[in-house]
Amino acid sequence: MKKVVMFIAALCVVTVAGALYASAGKVSAAAPTYTLTVNGKLMQGSKSELMPYEQKGTVLVPLRATAEALGYKVSWVAAEKAVSVEDRIQSALVKNGSTQVKFTGKLKIINLSQDMELPVPAQTKKGTMYVPASFFEPFFNEVVVKEGNVSISAQMSSIQ
Repeated sequence: MKKVVMFIAALCVVTVAGALYASAGKVSAAAPTYTLTVNGKLMQGSKSELMPYEQKGTVLVPLRATAEALGYKVSWVAAEKAVSVEDRIQSALVKNGSTQVKFTGKLKIINLSQDMELPVPAQTKKGTMYVPASFFEPFFNEVVVKEGNVSISAQMSSIQ
């Protein structure tokens, strides 16, 4: 009987120690780091705050730096308290702390106007607004997050 009690006690100690070790590893794990590539060019941020980061499984990228690298116009719309991102065929309004984005199409033939819900809210860190990388998909960009790199590339097509 003593051997059974000792075995059970030892098993409990090993189980608790293993659980504590596993949970300690999760707490001390560093957040994954990402690089940002736009149209095949690696974005070299001189400041670490301009690099993508992950929140709740979603990778966020700096809005202005990414949009301007894609050739979009970025501006502040004071009346809306929002940032406007604009290309030749549509514009988008995004507000800090919101998951809602309003796209407004400029074409008469194709209606590109839509409301989009982001997986996590747009947010500002040290004066830089970040949005989920998926924000750029309705602008007809390919967005790929793989192996520590966020790649956003304009989809190009031509009629021949």
